[in-house]
Amino acid sequence: MHQFLWNKSLELELTPLMINGMQDHIHLLLKITSTITIASVVKNLKAPSSRFLNELTQSDFFEWSRGYGAFTVSKKDVSFIAEYIRNQKTHHDKGTVNPELEN
Repeated sequence: MHQFLWNKSLELELTPLMINGMQDHIHLLLKITSTITIASVVKNLKAPSSRFLNELTQSDFFEWSRGYGAFTVSKKDVSFIAEYIRNQKTHHDKGTVNPELEN
């Protein structure tokens, strides 16, 4: 799924910086131009990735939740956030999840 979302982001002319997650959620750090709305990015990533996963598993049970969170970040915070996303499993295993980045 991570590779699919990375490739789909490139196809949509977004710049993926980091993608990772857990079984029940995923985090994407993307560079998005000001001419693209967040809603269209989410729509154009969620729909095809749901189809991909359902075709891959040959079932129709997977669907993303209706909601999503989107945050803008300063250039100086990109590396911190990318590292946080890269270490999702560790944060969840150790209980060091940052609530501000998980909501």
